[in-house]
Amino acid sequence: MSPKWSSSLLLVTLSTCLLFASSALSKCECGYSVQGQGTYTDAFEADFFRQDPTKNDPNWRVSTWAQPYDKISMQYSRDNVISKPLPRSSSSDPGLQLFVRGYTGSGVVSTAEIATTRGDMHYGSYRAAIKTTAVSGTCGSVFWMRNNQQTTNEKQEIDFEFLGYEEPQRIINIGLHHGVTDSSFDKPRVPFSPADGFHEYRFDWSPGAVTFYVDGQFIKNYTNLVPTVPGNIILNHWSHGQSGWELGPPKQDALMTVAYVKAYFNTLSPAPKCVDPKAKDAICEVPNQLGPVTPETPTTFLTAVSSSLGDGEPIVPVNPTPTSTAEPVSTEPPSTYPSSGMISPDNKCGGDEGFTCLNGPAGDCCSSAGWWYVCNCSSVLPD
Repeated sequence: MSPKWSSSLLLVTLSTCLLFASSALSKCECGYSVQGQGTYTDAFEADFFRQDPTKNDPNWRVSTWAQPYDKISMQYSRDNVISKPLPRSSSSDPGLQLFVRGYTGSGVVSTAEIATTRGDMHYGSYRAAIKTTAVSGTCGSVFWMRNNQQTTNEKQEIDFEFLGYEEPQRIINIGLHHGVTDSSFDKPRVPFSPADGFHEYRFDWSPGAVTFYVDGQFIKNYTNLVPTVPGNIILNHWSHGQSGWELGPPKQDALMTVAYVKAYFNTLSPAPKCVDPKAKDAICEVPNQLGPVTPETPTTFLTAVSSSLGDGEPIVPVNPTPTSTAEPVSTEPPSTYPSSGMISPDNKCGGDEGFTCLNGPAGDCCSSAGWWYVCNCSSVLPD
């Protein structure tokens, strides 16, 4: 074989390899499309059924700091953030477990928190599948936050919060916070017991609006106190005996478990990586999770989610068929309300009774799915 032929063959082979490499790396390179929101440049996904974020994972940081209070202080502990991935887990709560330990009557309350190390998460769609606790006296949360310790007015939050004592009433808490005093929040009722299984809690954040969903169903749209700066995602479970909120501390161990976190978002300085937005799979459509999440129910991950389980080979989930072929969820508030036509007698609407708030004294805020909700979107619940 002549040197010239050898060089040509080498160039052809190299070109072919580069072509295949480019094709292999092109999936989602131009972004992640969320119906009703647009296309985002970045994705962050963590499948806690299959990965352990507590073992030297550079994407997560376990909190170990203390928070003093006048009556009872709390201490975030690494020991309270426990990974129980499949298939090794024999636990009834596989995933990432966040414990608040039962208070003994003295000392601090031992709590749990883990946060993303990325702090550049800006406008986007954020989701977490969570099984809450029914133990009274704790607050579990998934939230986005920007907290500049030097400027308190820069503290901004988008929150889902779960109070153990409210779980029997199927109440969750959603809202926005800006600075140390300004906040806007609501207490919707959901058609399931949040402690009975995993459900997806999602918010879509865009310039001028934050929209909340549960299991793909619209809950609430906020246009006031909307954050404007990038931040990170935090999962925590805590208590310090605050009389006006979580009513703790708990007398027994309380457990909140997280199945996954998914985020599709923009940054202020995106890395250029899109070659051809019209190429096949260059833009990936983000499916809606329309229902509960279980280890047996497939949920789609658009990025390779690796595991540090110690087997030597990473576990990479294969994208399964989306969990539902139903129409995408609208980001607009519902215009019709399924009801019995009877005015609500107790400021609650929807649900099994089908009461309506329309034309009633409390206003007209109801879910199109017939969920229990507080009329007029009030944060004040009836007794």
